Amino acid sequence: MSRRVFALVLAAGQSRRMGRPKQLLPYRDGTIIEAVLDAVLDSSVDGLCVVANHEVHEFLGDDLPERFVIARNNNPKSEMLESVQIGVQTILEEFEAADDDGVMVLLADQPQVSGGLITTCAEAWRLPRKSPPGILIATYRGRRGHPTVFSIDVLKKIEGWPATRKLSELARLHADAVRELPITTAPMPLDVNTPEDYERLQDS
Repeated sequence: MSRRVFALVLAAGQSRRMGRPKQLLPYRDGTIIEAVLDAVLDSSVDGLCVVANHEVHEFLGDDLPERFVIARNNNPKSEMLESVQIGVQTILEEFEAADDDGVMVLLADQPQVSGGLITTCAEAWRLPRKSPPGILIATYRGRRGHPTVFSIDVLKKIEGWPATRKLSELARLHADAVRELPITTAPMPLDVNTPEDYERLQDS
């Protein structure tokens, strides 16, 4: 049986640099977060957990597709690591994830991510190997980016970390568990953090 992959979409950020909820900004026929979620739902992942703040949770509502769960991060001053910790715990509880299953971390402010890219990363994670990676990182022309897939076993190591630490530390601390996945079919997704980023997204 191949390893399962669950998508974890981080959507609890407070958009301080944008000045308004960036996840809910218009993009194409919907919003930025809807573009990300549509890509996930169009992919081969085994389940989806969104960690949302109040505004995003209210926008998405409770009428959700199968194997789609929302977890709340009610701390307006929280850092990203806290949302990851909430999401991992939710995935463990809702999907009964095993230690060698994967969690694909996706950002709610990267609407250029596609279902094809997510599927590529998920299928690479599922490939049978004698020594499967604990961390799978998408790279673009040699630069590490998103998505990144972490094994549940590796993610359990952040359980007691303070919120000031960065998820990216895992790749440095467990360098021997990292496998890079070169992406040649798409550019690195743009992070939409500022009004200038949003303008670039609209022009792309």
